[in-house]
Amino acid sequence: MSRDYFADIGPIRYEGPDSDNPLAYRFYDRDRIVLGKRMEDHLRISVCFWHTFCWPGMDMFGAGTF
Repeated sequence: MSRDYFADIGPIRYEGPDSDNPLAYRFYDRDRIVLGKRMEDHLRISVCFWHTFCWPGMDMFGAGTF
């Protein structure tokens, strides 16, 4: 199970753009308010749009990546 494999890695946290930590968010701060919503709430709909509504499954990894 993946959680056993990553047992020594804690939750990934926002540390800002100057962070040297490779396992840190530099620009995504889930609690930051953007256009009246938390970034986390914007991300939910953007993931749905990116992977569900963009027919025929194309994204930055190539065609048909469903």
